[in-house]
Amino acid sequence: MPAGRPRDATVDERIAGAALQLMREQGPQAVHVDGVAARSGVARTTVYRRYRDRDALIAATLDRMTEASLPHADLPLTDKLRWLLEQVRVLVEEQVGRGAVAAVLAGSDPAFASALRRMLGARLAQLQQEIDSDIRHGQVRPDVDADALAGLAFGAYLGELLQHGRARRGWADGVVTLLLRGVERT
Repeated sequence: MPAGRPRDATVDERIAGAALQLMREQGPQAVHVDGVAARSGVARTTVYRRYRDRDALIAATLDRMTEASLPHADLPLTDKLRWLLEQVRVLVEEQVGRGAVAAVLAGSDPAFASALRRMLGARLAQLQQEIDSDIRHGQVRPDVDADALAGLAFGAYLGELLQHGRARRGWADGVVTLLLRGVERT
């Protein structure tokens, strides 16, 4: 048995919560050991005991974000596309924040961008399995690629933010209609 006190899970939660708050509010550049320690009320040494450096802290923070389970396989394709758009909205607005997306687009924080892309890659692999199942069941065209579909969803959401500052009422309906034309097997 290792010497010392057992690790306190509430401290881990405070650190992760502070890192996510900083990321959402100020962008990934605000996520560093000093900032997280100050926001969480945890000593710097405690943060360093858990994370060797900022990159490890960011990677662990992104890994802790809640991951929505895939939509039920029997849902109509329309509902699955709505789910995809909602996941993009949640990621941008509730999880990493707009500042984090801006940092990725600007290339201002390569370590964060790399960690975020790794996390998204894992989610896209799951989405591709769902699409493959829909292809086998004849709902989706056989040439549909999860990467391309996710890119369209991200692009549509970011375009809406650029044009209007927010997703307008009914926006998702129009996007789903357009996406259906591209992916649905006819």
